[in-house]
Amino acid sequence: MKSYIKYIAVIDNQNNHHFVEFYEGLNIITGKSSTGKSAMIEIFDYCFGNSEYTVPEGVITEEAQLYFVVMKVAEAYLVLGRKPDDNKAFINLETDESVVNDINSFTIDYFKDFIHLADFKKELSRSFGIDITDTDTDLEDRKYRHNNKKKESPTARHFTSFMLQHQNLIANKHSLFYRFDEKEKRDQTIEQFKIFAGFFDQDYFLKKQELSELQRQHKQLSTEKEKAVNYSQSIKGRLKDLLTDYLAVTGNVLLDEDPDAIISRPTDSLERIIDRKVEINANSDQNVQLRAQLIQDRNKIIAQKRKQQTVLQNITSSINAVEQYVAQSSDIETIEQVKLKVSECPFCETPHELMVKEANELHSAIHWLNHELSKSSYVFESFKSNEKAAKAEIEAKSETLAEINEKIKSIDEIVEKLEKNRSLDEQGLKVKFRIESLLEEVQRVNNSDLDTKIAAIQGKIDILNEDIKKNYNSDAKQTEAEKVINARMKALGTELDFEAYYQPINLKFDLETFDLYHEKSYEKRIYLRSMGSGANWLYSHLALFTSLQYYFCSLGSKCLIPPILFIDQPSQVYFPSNIDNKTSFNAEELKKQTLEDSEAEETIKQKTDEDLLSVTKMFKQLLAHCNYTKEQTGIMPQIIVTDHADNLILEGDQTFENLVAGRRWRTRGFIEIQPFADEEVG
Repeated sequence: MKSYIKYIAVIDNQNNHHFVEFYEGLNIITGKSSTGKSAMIEIFDYCFGNSEYTVPEGVITEEAQLYFVVMKVAEAYLVLGRKPDDNKAFINLETDESVVNDINSFTIDYFKDFIHLADFKKELSRSFGIDITDTDTDLEDRKYRHNNKKKESPTARHFTSFMLQHQNLIANKHSLFYRFDEKEKRDQTIEQFKIFAGFFDQDYFLKKQELSELQRQHKQLSTEKEKAVNYSQSIKGRLKDLLTDYLAVTGNVLLDEDPDAIISRPTDSLERIIDRKVEINANSDQNVQLRAQLIQDRNKIIAQKRKQQTVLQNITSSINAVEQYVAQSSDIETIEQVKLKVSECPFCETPHELMVKEANELHSAIHWLNHELSKSSYVFESFKSNEKAAKAEIEAKSETLAEINEKIKSIDEIVEKLEKNRSLDEQGLKVKFRIESLLEEVQRVNNSDLDTKIAAIQGKIDILNEDIKKNYNSDAKQTEAEKVINARMKALGTELDFEAYYQPINLKFDLETFDLYHEKSYEKRIYLRSMGSGANWLYSHLALFTSLQYYFCSLGSKCLIPPILFIDQPSQVYFPSNIDNKTSFNAEELKKQTLEDSEAEETIKQKTDEDLLSVTKMFKQLLAHCNYTKEQTGIMPQIIVTDHADNLILEGDQTFENLVAGRRWRTRGFIEIQPFADEEVG
C-alpha cells in the first residue's frame, strides 16, 4: 500500500504548532541528545493507538496540549490525534489538499469528536483496508474461550511491529520486533502477517470454518459407521444362536445361508422369513444332536481350562520360588575379584600350578553366580507376564463354558415347555418372531445410508480443500515471501560491515517463527543472539526490516502494511548518543570518550575514520534501498532516521543535507523554549 507520514506535530498550551514534515524516501533528523528526536517514534506510536503514554517526560510532555500525525494513505490523508495520557483518540480522513498543505489548518477546533480507543482502532484498521472480523478457523474453538468470544480480529496496531525500531531495539541481540516481549502480541503478529500480506481474506476463514464443521461431521458419521459395523458383528452371533434354537425347536432349517449372508441382505432375508410358515418335523432329533455336540464342545473346553489351570499353578510356584531366591540373594554380596598368591615349594621354590587351576575354576564360578544374580529380575518379570496370559486364557475359557451351558439350557427348556403344554409350533413361532425383530434392527442401522452421507460430505471436503489450495496456497506464498526477503537481505548484507567471520553474510528469516539466523555454507545456523558485537546485531536488524519493507512494496495494493520504517539512533553502536551534547557533531571527540585514556591519538583517529566510514556506508545503503525499491516496485518506501551523526559525505545526487532538510536540532529542539520561542519550527 502506498503510504507515508507527512507530519508529526504538537499543539502546545498556547495553541502554537510544532511540527516536522516528512517525505517519501529517506528522511533524517539529526541533533544532540535530549532534543526530542526519539520522541518522534513515541508520538507516532501514541497517535497510532498505543494504549500506553510513552512520550519521554520533559519539555514536550509539559508543553503539549495535543499530539497529531498526518499520513498519506492511498489517495487521501489520515489525520490522527491524541490528548496527553488519554484513552480517547481522534481520526479523520482528509481529502482536501489545501487543508493538508497548511499546518495551521489543524487547529484545536479541528480535533473534535474524540472516540474511545477501542473504536478508534477499529476505524484505523478500516482506513487501511482491514475488513476481516472473524479469524477463527473452527467455531468449536470459541467454546473454550471466555463468553464464547471470537479470536481477536487483526488490527492496524500490529503494523507497528514492522514499522518501529526504537533506540533500545535497533541493535538488540535478544529481540527483533517491537512488542514481541508479550507472547500474546507476538503470536498475533506472526499469525496476522499472512493477512496483512494478502495471503488470506475473510472468505478464507469462513471456508476454513465450513471445512472444520464438515470434517467434524465426517468424523461423527465414521464413528457411527464403525459402531454399526461392530453392532452387526454382535448381531451376527445372536442371529446364529437364534437360528440354532429354531432348528432345535422345529427340526428344520429356517434359512439356508450363513448369518453373514443373511445380515448383508436384511430386507430380502426378512421378506423370506415372514412368508415362511413354522413347520415342525416331529421325527427330527436335531435338538438331541445339537445338545450332544454342545456337551462334546463343553468337555473339550473344560479339558483346555484345567490344563491351563495346571500351567498357572506351575507359574505361580515358579514366581514364589523366584521371590524367595531374590530375597535370599539380596543378602549375597557380589564378588568383583579374587586375590591370589602364587604357591611355591618351601624347599626348591618351584611354583605350584594346582592353585592357578583352582583359581580359574573359582573365577568361572563367580562369573556364573553374578550372572545368575543379575538375571533374577528378568526371570521374575517373564513369569509375571506368563501368569497374566494364563489368567486371561482361563477367563476366556470360563466365558465360553458359560455360553455353552446357556445354549444347553435353552435346548433343555424346549422339552420342559412341551411338558407344560407349550407346543413346538408356539415355541418355533416365538423364535421366528425374535429373528424377524433382529433383522428389523439390522435394517435400522443399515450402513448404506451412512456410506451415502459420508461420501457426500467427503465430496464437499475435497471441493473445499481444492478451492483453498488453489486460491489460498499459503505454503507456496510463504515460501515465495521468504525467498524475496532472504534474497534482499543477502544483497543488502554484502554492502554492510558485518564481521569477517560472517562474510559473505547469508541471513535467513523464518516466517513461521519469525526467527532470524545466519546460515553457514555447511548448513550451520547462527541465530542473532549468538552473532556477537553490536554492529552485527545492528546490520541484521537493518537488513531484515528494509527487506521486509521491500517485500511489502513488491506486493503493491495486496499488502496492507504501510512501507514506513522508523529507525532510532542506529549510529549509537559506534558513537554513543547519550554523551553527544555539543552544538556540532564531532565524531573523534565522541570516540575519545568511549576509549581508554592510554589510546594514542593516531589510533583514535584511525578508529574514528573506520567507524565514520561504516556509518556513512549504512546511510548510503538506506538511501540505495529506497531508490532500488521504487525502481523495482513502483512504490517509494519511507524511512525516518533519528540520529546524532551529521555532515556525512554521501555519493551521488542526494546529499546528507538534502536528507536532513532542515531537521537539525543542535541549537534548538523539537519544541523550542525561550529564547527561541518565536523562531519557525519545521
